[in-house]
Amino acid sequence: MILTATVLGGLLWLVTGYFVALPALPALALLLPYIVPRSSEKAPIERLNALEEWTRSLSAVLGAQASLEQAIIASRASVADPIKREVGRLVARLQAGVPISTALESFADDLDDPTGDVLAGSLLLGSFRRGPGLAKVLDGAAEMISDDVASRREIEADRAKPRANARIITIIAVVVLLLLFVANPTYVEPYQTLLGQLILSVLTAAFLASLWWMNMASRTPKGRRILRTTGGAR
Repeated sequence: MILTATVLGGLLWLVTGYFVALPALPALALLLPYIVPRSSEKAPIERLNALEEWTRSLSAVLGAQASLEQAIIASRASVADPIKREVGRLVARLQAGVPISTALESFADDLDDPTGDVLAGSLLLGSFRRGPGLAKVLDGAAEMISDDVASRREIEADRAKPRANARIITIIAVVVLLLLFVANPTYVEPYQTLLGQLILSVLTAAFLASLWWMNMASRTPKGRRILRTTGGAR
C-alpha cells in the first residue's frame, strides 16, 4: 500500500507540480489507520457478551452437580468464538494438570479486562470454597457482565456521533480542496511556490494531527485490572 501511494504521489507531482505530494501520500497511507476516527470497543463488547453466555452455561452445568473443573472442560464445546481461544487455553491448562487457581489467574490475564477479573475472581473463590452456592454467584456475575455490556454499548453509541461528524467533515474538506485545485487553479496559485507548498504541508499536517487527536479522544480508556496491575497472558 505504501509503495502504491509513493507511485501515485510521484505521478501527482509530475502532473500538478506539487512536490509535497511525493512524501504526503505515503505518509497518509501509513498514518491512515491512526487518524481515521473509528470504534475500538466493538471487539471488547462482543467478548464480554460471549463471556456472559459462557458464565450462564457454567452456572447451568454446576447446577447439575458437576465439579468446577468438569463444568469448565464441558463448556469448551459450546463457547462463543470471541472467547474460544481464552477458554480453550484454560481447558488445556486444566487437562495438563495445572492447579485450577493458577489456571484461572492465567485465564484472567488472557482476558485482560476488569470485568473478566470479576468472573475469574468468582471462580477462584469457588475453587477454594466448593459448594452449591457457586452457581448463584455465577448467575450474579453474569448479570453484572450484562449490565457492563449495556453500559459500554450506550457509551459507544454516544462516542460514535463525533466520529461520524469527523468523517463527514474530512470528506467535505477534501472534496472542496480538490475542486478548488482542479476548477480554480488561479485561486490556489500561491501554493505552487516553494514557500506556498511548505505552508500547505504545515496546514495538512495540522489537519491530520487534529484528526488523530479526535480519534484518540473518542476511544474508551482501558479499565484498570483488579487481579493484576497490568495484563498480559503468561
